[in-house]
Amino acid sequence: MVRVTGNFGGQAPLSEVVRSAISAAFDAGWADPKKLSQASTRSRILESQALESIAARLSLTVDQIEVVGEEELAPYLALSGFLSPKKELGIGAIDRGKIRALGRTHASHRIIPVDQHGALVADEISMDSVLSLQVANGETGIVQDLPTLSARAECVVLDATTSGSRIALGTTWDAAVFSSSSWGGPQGIAIIGIRNSAQWRYPLPHIAPIRTPGGYSLPLLLASSVALENFTEDSLHLRTLNQHLRKTIVAAIPGSYCVGDIEKSLPHLLTIILPDTISEMVVRDLDALGITVEAGSACSPVDLAPSHVLAAMGLPTEGAIRIRLRDSHSVSEIDELVAALVKVCSDL
Repeated sequence: MVRVTGNFGGQAPLSEVVRSAISAAFDAGWADPKKLSQASTRSRILESQALESIAARLSLTVDQIEVVGEEELAPYLALSGFLSPKKELGIGAIDRGKIRALGRTHASHRIIPVDQHGALVADEISMDSVLSLQVANGETGIVQDLPTLSARAECVVLDATTSGSRIALGTTWDAAVFSSSSWGGPQGIAIIGIRNSAQWRYPLPHIAPIRTPGGYSLPLLLASSVALENFTEDSLHLRTLNQHLRKTIVAAIPGSYCVGDIEKSLPHLLTIILPDTISEMVVRDLDALGITVEAGSACSPVDLAPSHVLAAMGLPTEGAIRIRLRDSHSVSEIDELVAALVKVCSDL
């Protein structure tokens, strides 16, 4: 078999534009923008320009934006800011682990189930709850019905860390969390948009009237802004590749299954379940052929726990791989991926 090189994994190197922006940002934006020196003034101007650019592209206002340097802290801040001891927290069964962990620390919480297609069951949402609503799932790409679900809860916090700027959020939400990496920016920058500032309170101990810790890297924020300005995706091309992959993999490997409806999913993400295989072995053997994918049977590569997303949908939690499609991929590369999967599965 001809050795091929293809990155279908969730991570990729930063683009040349973003790498150059980071280098320039460390040269120009090294000073603390809160101080009074000339260098700090330059940093403050650059920061303001970056926030204005990000706000415009995420359909936010600058005064709604807060920047967080620890991405996993952002959902906690966004949700906890609306919670009180008596307020119920609604968490989707397919929410990310860090969000589901918050439920363990809150006395009143409810796990909202999903149907076999990965859609949240709207009738299970309490009208007086604070709802964590995932815009799109990072494993399967499945997109939720935002207008219907947002209307079911008193307060809605959107997790847009996977969807980024790809999906319009509408107006029925109170806060939203974004990740720089979703639009090709550097890791280590999360954006919180707070629309309902009247009811939101900073949940961590504080003296000054702050809304986030503020300990983020300005150069990374500047690079994130540049990445968002330059972010483009050919959704039609990606959907064509996705459809081709779904069709060819099911035909080539009997019993294989593509998770989710392509018409209700992000076009660049797909989870495939391969019968009678072990995900980690498939990933390893594909890597030996120069092809990168991710194991879909484990929520975390650290603990290798079964995927709670697939389990919540009533699907097998073993034999799943995650595919991330990019504009640079071609139909021939999809065919090479399928051929490699056929070989790997037959050898296991």
